[in-house]
Amino acid sequence: MKSVIWIVVLFAVAVGLALAAGTYSGNVYIVVEQTMLRVNLHAFVVGLLLFVVALYMLVRLVAGLLGMPDRMQRFGTARKGRQAALALNQAGLAYFEGRFQKAEQEAARVLANREAGDNRTLALMLGAHAADQMDDAPLRDRYLKDIETLPAKQQLSRHLLLAESALNRRDYPEAEQNLNAAARINANLTRLVRLQLRYAFDHGNALEVLSTSDKLAKAGAVNDFEAAEYQTWAYRRLLALVSDAGGLKACLKRIPDSLKNGSLSVPIAEKYERLGLYEQAVKWVKEHYPDSRNAELLRPFADSVRFLSSREQQKAIDTADGWLKADPDNAGLLLCLGELAYGGQLWGKAQGYLEASLSVKPTSAAYLALAKVYDATEQGEKAEAQRRLALENITAAENAQLPAVK
Repeated sequence: MKSVIWIVVLFAVAVGLALAAGTYSGNVYIVVEQTMLRVNLHAFVVGLLLFVVALYMLVRLVAGLLGMPDRMQRFGTARKGRQAALALNQAGLAYFEGRFQKAEQEAARVLANREAGDNRTLALMLGAHAADQMDDAPLRDRYLKDIETLPAKQQLSRHLLLAESALNRRDYPEAEQNLNAAARINANLTRLVRLQLRYAFDHGNALEVLSTSDKLAKAGAVNDFEAAEYQTWAYRRLLALVSDAGGLKACLKRIPDSLKNGSLSVPIAEKYERLGLYEQAVKWVKEHYPDSRNAELLRPFADSVRFLSSREQQKAIDTADGWLKADPDNAGLLLCLGELAYGGQLWGKAQGYLEASLSVKPTSAAYLALAKVYDATEQGEKAEAQRRLALENITAAENAQLPAVK
């Protein structure tokens, strides 16, 4: 549209000049000292226009010749800049393809280019990471030394690389220093949180593991299974550090119900028993065993019942006997009942439960428990026979684990 307007305007000017030339005629006199020239007005105007055009073209030509060095310099600068960008692209591709030596060489080409400009920062980082992947510590440190001269906000990659390297060497003071420095720049960076999780895990810091794993789970940086594994480890660690009833109560408030009813039900029962909280241990097992039927809960249950009153022991036996009605062929539960009956000096019941357990699944623990019953009833020969059977059962189990000889 603009071109059409310009054509119309020029056409109108041309028509106007043609009309003016027909209306205004005359001569132009040019006097130079004693010489006078007479030139037709129309010819003078045309000549003047041609002179202006020629002068303009001459000025443009001279200016172009004088500006040639600058243009050549700009062309060379732009060419080097394109070469730097291409080398940086090649370095990035080589790094992510696992060709770390090639990546470092291309990064070095970028740094050797005086026109690399802002590409130098990324080239330094690629070179440092590539050297680290090649385990070339001196070369990596040279890159890191150059990165150290950059502004503080561009030091994040350096701190993360140094922290990861320190963690690999188990140099925890240096790792902590660089993790803290990285956190001051960007505390929510996923890679930083991963390194913080690793640092906390190595130090057994359960609370920090819970915090960092939760951050990663919310960011989608770890899957549900991995997050659950970290959290289970952290809660186990917190549980192991408990030293009194108050601490255990506070710890249990932290643990989700899904873990208390699942993988941590046995450790919690064992912790109650080790702290001497026998009533709570028995109550815990009574609450969780009927749903889970986890045989490992029976051991802290039996060990804790021994310290209760005779009345409470009988209640525990009755409770376990109720469980047995729902699962009569449970060898572990029969063994537990046998031990409970032994603790209550109910020799006949103890013998019956233990023999039933052995008939379902012979175990060394059941043989030894039955031997104690025979000792208590002064049946020494039978007791010795049970101990021999226990020893044979242990030997058979060990032989079964040995690799077959071809």
